[in-house]
Amino acid sequence: MKRTIFVMSLGAQALQCTSGAPSPSIEGAPTLGGASTSSLGPSPSVTPTVGSVSSPSVPADSSSSGKTPTEVSTTTAVHSSSESSCRDCQSSPAASIETPDPTDQGQPTSEAPTTEGIGSSSSEPSGASSGDDPNCQGSISSGTRPAPLSLSGQTFAHDPTMVQVGDLFYRYWTGDGVQVAQSTDLQHWTQSPPVYANYPQWVNDWRSDHPGNTFNFPWAPDVSYFGGKYHLYISFSAFFGRNVSCIGHLTTADPTSNDWTDHGPVICSEGDEDYNAIDPDVGLDLDGTPWLAFGSFWGGIYAFPLDLDGNRVGSELTHLAWADQIEAPVLFYRCGYYYLLVSWGLCCPGEGRSIDDLTYRVAVGRSERIAGPYVDRQGVPLTEGGGTLLVAGDHEQFAAAGHSDVLQRDGTFYHLYHAYRQRDAGAELRIVELPFDEEGWPVGGSP
Repeated sequence: MKRTIFVMSLGAQALQCTSGAPSPSIEGAPTLGGASTSSLGPSPSVTPTVGSVSSPSVPADSSSSGKTPTEVSTTTAVHSSSESSCRDCQSSPAASIETPDPTDQGQPTSEAPTTEGIGSSSSEPSGASSGDDPNCQGSISSGTRPAPLSLSGQTFAHDPTMVQVGDLFYRYWTGDGVQVAQSTDLQHWTQSPPVYANYPQWVNDWRSDHPGNTFNFPWAPDVSYFGGKYHLYISFSAFFGRNVSCIGHLTTADPTSNDWTDHGPVICSEGDEDYNAIDPDVGLDLDGTPWLAFGSFWGGIYAFPLDLDGNRVGSELTHLAWADQIEAPVLFYRCGYYYLLVSWGLCCPGEGRSIDDLTYRVAVGRSERIAGPYVDRQGVPLTEGGGTLLVAGDHEQFAAAGHSDVLQRDGTFYHLYHAYRQRDAGAELRIVELPFDEEGWPVGGSP
């Protein structure tokens, strides 16, 4: 989730991934979407220090430090509660994969859960019917395409994800240690310390298990709130263009402290599976059960349930979507439907791919069940390549746009993603209100 690009001869987009976010003063650097790293290999100058993180057998206390947002320490403490390497996570190629029956739309449950937070997938309305959902009355389209917000400060982004914590918004994205910025109004952004100062031991073990790996930094984080904690799921990939990857899991009681506890991987792919364990996104069903969707190329987008601690439940995978070039799922709920956003096409200029070669864009489908089946506006299942276009590049100001997240704030939905500037290939944060038309389909804004 997400920042991958994979060269098609390799079966997936070869990672472009941004190196950490450049400072606002150099944000427009015209290389690889603003990144300083090669799309087919890491740059030693941007590879973070790995290791030197303790791995207690009992999870470290992740309670809030009590600091206010302005007191965030420049030293990040990431604890590890997992001593297992990726080979020990639930990644068996033999795990069963379920594809929902397109004729079985099902009905959402009528049980009203507790609404837990705001974020890409953490905010759920209470009640199952559209009449019980207050969001049905908000975010209604005026008939015109919404314009992006005017942004300033740290606006570099690749694979952005966001959550609201009190009066602050925290944004995370691909880069050294997982990059972080904060805002009080969604418009002006200030750089914060990264999530990782050093990577946990399981990452060392995982890299040792894959000699010659080209891992440079984590990709495509997703932040959400459930079970009384904030959760970060983060992508680690050993080789560009191969599905040898893991999705790690961290939690904190207070993102303002930047004190995260690492719990190790929740799923890995070792190269033989029909999926790539990157690009996570968490959505909650109406019972309050979190589901983690993920995937990039290969067999497409899959999902599985989590418990309220954020651990994987069972070994089954549910197939949500497929296309020739697909990744970066986003799950959210509004007014009787679960929505699934996916990114299609090729991202990331560099290594022989020019800005004019990019086809990255966002499509949407919806379902009455979080596990699908998802269909587009014409009724085509997303597992059969369906999807309704939501946003794409205009090849004037922006060449391409994708890797989304959705934030809900006071009844209004916002769509955030990165877009590649036509003039210099820089990857820029875009935040656009996401209204819905009279038939309940989201209306995309300009790139």
